[in-house]
Amino acid sequence: MKQKTRFLTVGVITLFIGIIIFFRPLSFSDVVSENYQINIVLNELEVRNGEAYIASADYEAITEEQTDALLALLKKHSYRRTFGTLISDGSLSRLGNKTIFIYIYDDISLVSSVFVSSSGDVAVNGKSYHMRNAESLIEQIIEILEQSDESDLLGYSMKQEIKFEIGGVENQILS
Repeated sequence: MKQKTRFLTVGVITLFIGIIIFFRPLSFSDVVSENYQINIVLNELEVRNGEAYIASADYEAITEEQTDALLALLKKHSYRRTFGTLISDGSLSRLGNKTIFIYIYDDISLVSSVFVSSSGDVAVNGKSYHMRNAESLIEQIIEILEQSDESDLLGYSMKQEIKFEIGGVENQILS
């Protein structure tokens, strides 16, 4: 009887330690590195005059100062696994009104991708996670990207409006 109790106790302790390790906070600094090129796409879902549209901005030419600020910001934030992380395919059901895509390239090869929604859902390299203060992270990233030297206004692309119709509903995309 003592041996069964001992095995049961060891099993419960092992399970508890495994759960703690599985749900520990993960760092974005493990995904993003200063040696890579970063491309960021921001999408904002808004309603203008009763019509839904997507405002999109593509930040391709990110300066070295912006990259350093982004890396420092991402080191401060973490995300966690969820029960669905093991079986997830990276798709998210709750997007919120702002989403940001961070693509990390090594020359022309995509190394990793991070998708953060203002609802707190995160997809990293095709797996779903969750984070607190996701909307705050998105706002801070936007602030960094919109900061540029007066002489360098190429840090982000100009927005242009694209109108299209889906199922009789007119939509707009600002890119």
